[in-house]
Amino acid sequence: MMPMIERTEPRGGLRHLSTAPLPAALERALADAMRGAEGTPTWKRRKRAEARDLLALGHVAPPGRLTVLQLDVRQALRAVLRMDVPVARMPPDADSLVVERGVTLGVIYPEETLSKPLPGAAFVQILAPSDVWSANVAVGPVQALCLGASLPRAIPVKEIVLMSWGALSMQSTMIDPSDPAGVLNIEAARWWHANRERIPLTRTPFLRAEEG
Repeated sequence: MMPMIERTEPRGGLRHLSTAPLPAALERALADAMRGAEGTPTWKRRKRAEARDLLALGHVAPPGRLTVLQLDVRQALRAVLRMDVPVARMPPDADSLVVERGVTLGVIYPEETLSKPLPGAAFVQILAPSDVWSANVAVGPVQALCLGASLPRAIPVKEIVLMSWGALSMQSTMIDPSDPAGVLNIEAARWWHANRERIPLTRTPFLRAEEG
């Protein structure tokens, strides 16, 4: 488990994320994770930079917005994240859509992304809740989150996290049932296409605190 950190002001933005100071506890957590890192020197340096940006992103975001629960950089970079974002659910026993806050994400950042574009569903899975209702989320025990037909070579982890926020909050999402690119749940795509007035679930940007 990652350490609990007391936040200090001021918080930075994304522009200088790689040089933003980290609390000592997060620096120690990063060092502990890197001690088990495998791979070429280039890959280990990249994993360290991406892992540091991920920890820094959680630190500069509004309190509770992004929590890094687990971090593993032994081979691929793997992380378990808790994101405080409105998420749409359609439980089997529900009469209508349920919107609640909070989602647990599993993120994987493999070495091959440095050499070629990868499918947009290759990076993020929704671990909880188990019934997310989105055109971009696959149905079944493995809820892959599709962030596009493909993502560019060497896309940064922080961009993957921000794209996940946009997709889950439905600030950016695919709802056209006739377009197969990015649509993993055709029934959800049809539902949202018919209920477009409910989009987005929030207009709040990732780095801005909710109003009211």
